[in-house]
Amino acid sequence: MPAEYLHRRRSSSLAVARGSLIFYLVLYIYFSILFISFLCSLISFRLHYPRHLKIFSVLLGITVVTEFFANFALKEFWHIKNNMPVYNIYRLFEFMGYAFYFKRIIQSSIVQRIITWFLVFYPLYWFITVFFIFGIKSWTSYLPVGGSPFTILFASVYCYELFVSPQLVDFRRSAELWIALGLIIYYTCDLPYEGMLNFLITNFNSLGEKLSTLLLTLNILMYSAFIYAYLCRINIKKY
Repeated sequence: MPAEYLHRRRSSSLAVARGSLIFYLVLYIYFSILFISFLCSLISFRLHYPRHLKIFSVLLGITVVTEFFANFALKEFWHIKNNMPVYNIYRLFEFMGYAFYFKRIIQSSIVQRIITWFLVFYPLYWFITVFFIFGIKSWTSYLPVGGSPFTILFASVYCYELFVSPQLVDFRRSAELWIALGLIIYYTCDLPYEGMLNFLITNFNSLGEKLSTLLLTLNILMYSAFIYAYLCRINIKKY
């Protein structure tokens, strides 16, 4: 998930200098880890990993491009300060990408049907929310609130299926497990934060500042898990 709350922070009065320095330090570490995770994921094409890991690599690439445009290109090349249109468009790719990824690896027929319905209705939900309720230039918690619970559900179901599988699985070398765990840890914390972000900025600025730094730290942990997910398969790859 990209650092879209950076725009919210810049447009608010979160003004403790020391806290800001820590936030931006963590932010740049996040950008670095995100880019490294994408580079590591590219080995899925060279080493002929399963197709779903290649799909996830493409999603990481889209995230990198999103961050580049939202935090650098718009301002430097086109002098556009509002990056929310970029992030709002990304939200569609984000949750649709996760759903499509898990559709390829989850076995449960019930959850497969839920994913299919999600792939059908989330774009409609996104379109109505972005163009008819808030506008593409405005931040809204509706998009993550509508997508994060399903991401958590799909990742949790996959972990459960993996744990109860009759087949012997080396969890240390299961790329899919580490991706799922990273998503669960991050989005479980991100969901309540984004749901109450407007309230925090309005009423508890200092708390919102601390939580935004914590959330970036969780972002770093999630993408670190993705790095491990793609590298942990190398030693067992057969040539």
